[in-house]
Amino acid sequence: MPEQVKLVDLDRGVSERQAFGISYARPDKQIEQLDIHRDGGLRLPPHPVWHGKRTDWTADPYGDRNWQFQHHTLRWLNTLRWAALEGDGKARQEWLETAREWGDANIPASKTKSIFAWKDMADGNRAVQLSLGVPLAGPDDAWFVDLLQYHRDWLMDETHIVGKNHGLHQHVGLIVVGAALRDEVAKATAVDRMTKQFVTTFDEQGCNDEGSTVYHQLNLLWWAQAWKRAELEGHKVPTDVTRRLAAGGLVLAHMTLPNGQIPQIGDSSRSRVSGEISDETAYLASGGERGKSPLTRAIVLDGGYIMSRSGWGEERPMDQESHMLVRHGWHVNAHAHQDRGSVHLYSRGTSWLTDSGFHSYQKKDPIRTHLASREAHNLALLPGRKYDARAEVELVNHRITDSAHDFTLRDHGYPVDSVFRRIIYLTGPECWIVCDWADASIKLPIVQHWQVEPGIKARFRDRAFRLFNATSSMTMTWLGSGAKLSAKAANDDSQVAWVGTKWKTLKAGTRLVAESNTSARRLTTLIAPNSPKPLAIVDSRVTLAGDLSIELSRGGREWRVRADSEGVSVLEG
Repeated sequence: MPEQVKLVDLDRGVSERQAFGISYARPDKQIEQLDIHRDGGLRLPPHPVWHGKRTDWTADPYGDRNWQFQHHTLRWLNTLRWAALEGDGKARQEWLETAREWGDANIPASKTKSIFAWKDMADGNRAVQLSLGVPLAGPDDAWFVDLLQYHRDWLMDETHIVGKNHGLHQHVGLIVVGAALRDEVAKATAVDRMTKQFVTTFDEQGCNDEGSTVYHQLNLLWWAQAWKRAELEGHKVPTDVTRRLAAGGLVLAHMTLPNGQIPQIGDSSRSRVSGEISDETAYLASGGERGKSPLTRAIVLDGGYIMSRSGWGEERPMDQESHMLVRHGWHVNAHAHQDRGSVHLYSRGTSWLTDSGFHSYQKKDPIRTHLASREAHNLALLPGRKYDARAEVELVNHRITDSAHDFTLRDHGYPVDSVFRRIIYLTGPECWIVCDWADASIKLPIVQHWQVEPGIKARFRDRAFRLFNATSSMTMTWLGSGAKLSAKAANDDSQVAWVGTKWKTLKAGTRLVAESNTSARRLTTLIAPNSPKPLAIVDSRVTLAGDLSIELSRGGREWRVRADSEGVSVLEG
């Protein structure tokens, strides 16, 4: 065990050099937040302000895991700490009293009454908050050293360390508390753990391992800050880390919609891409005014993402480009939903076919359960058949050419049947063809679910739906054998068609359903924006084997398209 540290031996400089990041820097609304606190309120966004006993460490006013977690991070003391550092004696006294009360109630960990007191990253976040308060401790606060050392010892114990971004926050806590205690072994241990974990968090292509687009961005920001903290304590950032972070920034740019929004994949509230991560994300965030665009228009990642787009704003405004995102691969335990194979489409300034979104982290909440389910995504299903949610959705083939981006997936989730999905983006006519079929010994229909973006209206017409808003429209047409089509708008009697756009916020959308006839077990859908001119289907033919021939025209241009097992051919003229 390290020797007992005295108060005078603590590194006071850690409070200055490590005070960055959203939970540790001086709040932008410091005065407003201090007023809320002095009025007896506890502000833990996105939750409402609570006016209860702040040092009740079993409090759960909203029945919410996230609120309890935040309460035990003590991140809400950040406002008091900054006030104290700026000379507010009352704030200093309250900061110290609260920190001591927390320690008295929860140390040793065996006597705590809340499961969140020492739950993975709550310990790491709190270790940083407490360490930044070193300058506030006075001659009579020897207990404060014990509090820091207990956190250091807890985080040094490998059995307390978890994975994913929660583990990262623990490593950060160990670096900062190690710095406060001038413990070189603790800091080196944290950096060694970070180095080993990082290569599993971001692969060589820059793909994050959490199955969420927003968490991809958050992990880039968190890891960059973590390595900055390590650098400030004298540790060099590995070259491979720098390279993979740069690759992750490029991947994020490919994920981002042409309007700068991040598509809602997995646990993702609607948010914009950060322009501070890489030149490529700066390009997306600024609408092409700064930074640089990626070099390719389509990318396939072994980590489970396919992204494809019409361009990067070279010939038309950036937000008028088209974009597609599809996930594939194995299920990941983190912030992923059951969305592998789901097609998400944006075109001409609008998200049309979207994700069901995110609601909260409440594990047993029925809304969260539904929004994460396969039924709430743009997938092909075999109703009534047992499905293994952990099975692979395999990318069996892909070809990317100037005229077509062609991807074929095989869903292994059904024990008898395999469901196949082929997604083709035709760059000239600017449309998508989605073909779904199943191999089976039992004749059952195949069903497509499509989640329409809130605010978009859907109107049925012969073998098609017209999707539209005030400024643009898109048409979905089913080719070949007849499909039974239906639409259901969100209502209060069902969870169907609702989209979670942010924390515990739902917006009404529409679910479209297409069902094949029993003998065909195949659905072929042509999806086309009607801008700048409507796309016309001159002729089309789908064989029983699924080979497709189609003639298309738009704005005076014509294309003859053939898609079969050998690939896609496009002839213009």
